Parts: sequence; C-alpha cells; structure tokens
Amino acid sequence: MEVVSDQTWTGREGSIKYDGVYRGEIYDSRSDRLNWTRPNFNDSRYAWITPESLRSPVNDSSMGFLVLQDMPPIRAGPDALHFEVGLDQSSERSYLTLQDIGEIKGASLADGGILKPIDSWISDSGVRTFDLGQNMVGWCRFRFQGPRGFSTSVRHAEILVQPIASTNVATRNLYVENLRNATASDIYILRGDPLGDIYEPIFTVHGFRYLSVFNSPSAMTPDDVQCLVAHSETTLKGHFSTSNPTINQIQHNIQWGQLSNLMSVPTDCPQRDERRGWLGDAALSVDEALYNFDLMKFYRNFLNLIIDMQLDDGQVPDIVPGLGGPYPADPNWGSALPTITWQLYRHYDDVKILEDYYDSIRAYVEFLRHSYQETGLVNFIARYGDWLQPAPNPRTNEHLTTSYAFLHDLYLLLNMSQILGKKNDTDVYSRFYQQLTNEFHRVFYNQTTNFYADGLQAAQVLALALPGVVPPTIRDVVVNYLVQNIMNNENHATTGIVSTAQLYPILSDHGHHDLALEMISSTTYPSYGYMFTNPYENSTTLWEWLDAPFLGPMSSRNHIMYGSVGAWFYSHLAGIDLRVNEIIIRPRMASEAKKHLMNKLDCQLSTLYGLIHISYTRDERDTVANSILLRVTIPVNMRAQMIFEPLFVSAQCVALLESDTTIWTSDTGSSDDSKFLVEKDSVTNAVTVHMGSGQYQFQARWK
Repeated sequence: MEVVSDQTWTGREGSIKYDGVYRGEIYDSRSDRLNWTRPNFNDSRYAWITPESLRSPVNDSSMGFLVLQDMPPIRAGPDALHFEVGLDQSSERSYLTLQDIGEIKGASLADGGILKPIDSWISDSGVRTFDLGQNMVGWCRFRFQGPRGFSTSVRHAEILVQPIASTNVATRNLYVENLRNATASDIYILRGDPLGDIYEPIFTVHGFRYLSVFNSPSAMTPDDVQCLVAHSETTLKGHFSTSNPTINQIQHNIQWGQLSNLMSVPTDCPQRDERRGWLGDAALSVDEALYNFDLMKFYRNFLNLIIDMQLDDGQVPDIVPGLGGPYPADPNWGSALPTITWQLYRHYDDVKILEDYYDSIRAYVEFLRHSYQETGLVNFIARYGDWLQPAPNPRTNEHLTTSYAFLHDLYLLLNMSQILGKKNDTDVYSRFYQQLTNEFHRVFYNQTTNFYADGLQAAQVLALALPGVVPPTIRDVVVNYLVQNIMNNENHATTGIVSTAQLYPILSDHGHHDLALEMISSTTYPSYGYMFTNPYENSTTLWEWLDAPFLGPMSSRNHIMYGSVGAWFYSHLAGIDLRVNEIIIRPRMASEAKKHLMNKLDCQLSTLYGLIHISYTRDERDTVANSILLRVTIPVNMRAQMIFEPLFVSAQCVALLESDTTIWTSDTGSSDDSKFLVEKDSVTNAVTVHMGSGQYQFQARWK
C-alpha cells in the first residue's frame, strides 16, 4: 500500500525543529505560518518545496501489511476521561461523608483533566519551579511575555532533590536521575507577540509533578501555567471509597497511576527512557484496570499486538510491541495473553473474546508444555521471578514462581475450553492440570518444615492461589504458617509483584480478613501507605520500588504493577462478583474488634447491565449495636444475592430488615416478604438475600 501526494502540494520547514517522546520538543515560533492549514492560504514570500514520491517502507513480501488498530485515541484535557459513575460523596445513597474519607493528596479526576500549579518558588539562580501537586502525564501550556527570538526552556520531573542529610536543607531543585536518558525538556523560541506567546508542545509527552522554567523572559506566576493530562481516551466506570483514609489514598494513586500508563499500550512507566509494553505489568494490573475504566478496545488491541509478535511455536516476548524483549517471555510476563483475555471475558461477559484468542492462547500454553517436558517444574524456565520484593528480603524460588504462572495459564485455558465446548481439549488439559498440581506439591512442599520452597510468604501465597495444589488436609497448616510469617514481619508483606496480586484475596478468603485490612492500612515500610506517609516524599501515584527514595536511577514514582490490589478493593472489600445474569455481593467485614479499620464503604460500578451501587455503615452512632446498615442498587433485569457475613466470631443474625420492615427473623427462619428469599448458612452463619433489581436499604442485626 502506498499513500502519495501529487505535485500540487508543497511543504516547507515548520516551527518544530526537533521532537521526541523522551527528550521533548524544540519549537521556534518565528517559523510559524499562521493559517497555513486553511483553504486558500497563500505565502508567496517564502520558498515552498514540491514533495518527492517515496517508496512505501511496508510491503506484503518483506515487512507485513498495514492493518487498522481499532482502539481509543490518545486525548488530552477534558476530552480524555469521561464518567459513568459519580464522585460526589453527598449522594443520598452513600453513608460516607467527606469527613469520613479524609484528605486525599493529589488532584481529583473530576478536575477536567487540566491541572494548575498549587505552589511555585524561585531558586537562587532565578529558576522558577512549579508544583502541580499531582504526578501526571501530559504537557503544559505556557504564557510567555518577551522579545522575539528569546529562548526559554522547561524541564520536568517527578520529584525534588532530597535535603542534604548534614544540614537538612532542601534546595527544592528537580531530581532527574531517575529519568535516566530522558531529558524531558522543551525549548521555546518566542515570536514576540505583544499580547504574549502561548506555547504547548505538540509531539511529545512527559511524566511529571514538577516543572522548572529556565531563562524565563519575564516573571511568571501559576496563572501562566496549565497542564493537560493525556492518556488513551477512556471512561471511569468504578468508584471506591471508605472510611479508611489510607485505603482511599491508595485507590487515588492506583487510578492516577493506571491512567498515566494508558498510552495506546499498557506501559510500565511514563517518565524515564522506557515507557514500554511490559507484559508482566499488563497482566498484573488488568483486573484492577477493568474495574476502574472501560478498556475493552484498548486491551483487545493490545492482545492483537501480542499475537502479532507471537512466534510459530507459540512463544511471546516480554515486551510488546516494537523490538520487544527477549524470547521467550518469563511465564509470569507471557501470562498477559491468557490473563487479559480471561479478564476481558469476566468483565464484559463476551464469549467472542475467548473465541478470538483461544487458538493463540492454546499455542502459548503448548509452548510452555514443551518447555516443561525438558525441565519439569523443579527447573522450569525463569527470568524475573517474583520481581521487586521489598529489601532486604530475598526473592522466593524462581522456578516455583514461574511454575505458578504455567499452572495458572493452563487452568485458564481449561476453563476457556469448557465455556467454548471444546470437550477434547477439556479432557486433555484436565488430566494434565491434575498431573501438574500433584507435581507442584511434591516438588516444592517440604514435609519436614510444613511450608513450600524456602518458607517465604510468596511461595505459600502462590501455592494457595492455585486450585488443587495444596491438599485439603494441610491447607490450614500452610495458611497458618503464612499468617505467622506476616505477623513475625510486623504485619508486613515480603512479597514481590506476582505474589502480592494474590496475597490479599488469599487472606480474606481464608478467615484472615482483619490481617489483610491491617496490612493495607499500614504506613510503615514496606507497605502501600509508606509511599505517601514517609519523611522523604508523598506520592500521588504508585512507586516502582517500595524503597524508591533510596534507589537513584531505578526508582520510578509512577508504576502500575503493584496496582493489582485495586481489584481486591472491588471484589472483596465491596464484595462485587459478576456472574452471568446474576450479581453476588458479599462485602468482607472487619471483625468487631477491628471495625475501626473500615466501618463505612461506598462503591459504584458501571457494568454492561447498569450501575451497581453499594454503601454500608456499621458505626454504632448511626445504627443499633452489632448491626450493619447497607444500601444497594441492582440494575434492571438482573438478579442478585446479597450476603451478610457475621460481624464477629459465633455471631448469629437475629433479624433482617429492608426499609425498616422486618423481612426475616431467626425465630421464624423464613422470609416475611415475598419479594425476598432469605437463607441462612448453618456452617458460616452468613445470611443470603435473593432479590431482583431495584434500590434497597437493609439492616442486619447480630448477637
């Protein structure tokens, strides 16, 4: 395919003298030709050059062919983010107030995608620095007042240089070492407009919170700067907040970090000389991303890019697209192909997604199978392992970590084959999965010490996360060992990015939800809360390393791979589980002794079926003692199960009310309202309400 111009078109050098995604832009506005894009433009004073016809660099025989990328464009400012959920906490359906939520560091997603500086200062050398108060991705629009030909430059950074230890005096200069070879600078040469020059770069993007203007032609104020947030166009479909300020800040950092890394592909980071489609980051964050944003086309396009780089034997690289990383991908990175496909199916209930990518996923799993036949699980292929565990903790057995990915992907393929009715594949992969679960336990479980591999938290978490690996007879033993290890580490995780994604659901699902809440509420190292509660800097996105301030050039302040915990917010704290034609809502509650960690919650989730809204409070100032008030909205034409768990050990539900009307009591053991079917689980003491669409206000009382 060739796209050519005829000889009636002309061109000439424009104002952009240089542009690059890492190094920024050089713009000489003296070369501007006003209105040059409009019809009937005529500029006879300057030489315009007739274009040459060049041969297409793409052809079918050597380099492939052009295809349509059906994905959202990258937008900036108010055009980038749309809303299907409200962010107003004054909603009558919410029990939360602004006082409950606490102060959130950073900008609101509802600010319209344009940020203004919240602070500025001038250094001794005359450099003006602005603080946006939020780590963001995009560029800034400036107003410069000065003479024609005057050159000024702008540099961007995520953080400031730390104070000198001996004096504790801060220079408040930009810290740029972690940008590595990305200069992230723009240079502008004024045309000398009497009303002031307006400049914003066109062909670059920066990841930053701070910016310094060097050699400004005149004094500048915050009113001369406004910065446009840029990312792939999307819609906010999830809103989550609680009475726990630490969790709320983590949710804020996750959403801003996720948006920062939506640049046509899911990137690892947006600021340094990288910004690439690492598959591991994409696989770990996709579930969280799909709870928060509408990204169907975004991720389908990324799956197509992965398949485009898949080799004939099924293997994929670590990085997509472009030159990619080395083949084959570490299994936890290659897992992006089956994992993203499965999560798209889960969130959008579209079987065609499975149909479209099944053969590619099967080819990938078969590649892993062939590799396994040469090594077994004990020496299964590995490269990164459970990446970035917090220092000084060691990394767990890398072969166990990649064996986890192999079994995880095989299990997904097995489920896909069942859904698609591929009975032969289901039979084959069922037997193979059973073989691998037995081998995983035999190879990695130490019967003397009663833990997996090296006894680190990660090994126990990954074994527990795989269905059928840990025998029922020792499951409690492994869980208890994990819990004790966490407690021995002062309720801190020692897990890397792979096992952290499974850690919190494992604890909540095995009777240790209080511990999970204590861990996520922690603000000491290593924890999520430490990122924004420490003596060095306060993050508004997620860090790459949990000890980032001490790591020099390997310390991105805007990575999304640890954002996996955001899925647990929706699936366990709010308890939303989407099924075909039914919604199960089962909020996991803190025990009575730990209810101060989170006694209120408000969550909205826009789904294909409509808006789900759940809000509860168990504050005794507002409710009867040992009770919970819960409001829930179920979309039209949907059925739902609302599950109330006991508020404390051995608690018994004595009454269930809806809109102040009793619908069930323990005395009768049956529902008093034909609209509801109420059941009590004799083992767990949980009470389940079956209901249709509508808005409800329940009160469950326990004793």
